[in-house]
Amino acid sequence: MFESNQIVLSSGENGQDRIELLRDGSRLVFVVADGAGGRSGGAEAAELVVRLARERVGSLLSPGDCENLLGDIDRVISADRIAGETTAVIVVVSPNKVFGASAGDSGAWILNGSNVDELSERQIRKPFVGTGASLPVGFSRDALVGTLLVATDGLLKYASRESISTTIEKFSLRELPEALIKLVRFASGNLPDDIAIGLCRPT
Repeated sequence: MFESNQIVLSSGENGQDRIELLRDGSRLVFVVADGAGGRSGGAEAAELVVRLARERVGSLLSPGDCENLLGDIDRVISADRIAGETTAVIVVVSPNKVFGASAGDSGAWILNGSNVDELSERQIRKPFVGTGASLPVGFSRDALVGTLLVATDGLLKYASRESISTTIEKFSLRELPEALIKLVRFASGNLPDDIAIGLCRPT
């Protein structure tokens, strides 16, 4: 019913981006987190987002459920003595609906031809998840038509919307992760930031 792909790469020794693709019956659930750089505990915070989402994936039945989960994750991370702060995006793809919630500056888009529907457009960047004060914002759409892209700012900040859209139309889902990475990779081979990408298309 759906085909999917994902990739996560680090720009340095200690990457802080995380992605998890969970299967729940006929549904796919993407979880993406980008630990806040410049402070300690970002990777641990991102790991907690993935682990706690995995534990409650079956309870995610609406955007409100996703908002509540991110709120609960925020509080758990804020009470953790090691974990720092992170962005978080949860997207549930079912046969007749796409919904989820986000906080921070990672994002979720649906691309169909030249049309880009930014699911996470209304998200609130700060406070990050892990402060105990983040404000997750939910979203919902009808059945997926086109390609779902869930990504951290390692892609969304450094590649233009136009180049992402053109690349998504041009390549198969198998080829897309590497093709998208090429949009931001320096000539030296290095990356400007850690990067995590999740992709999904109906079959």
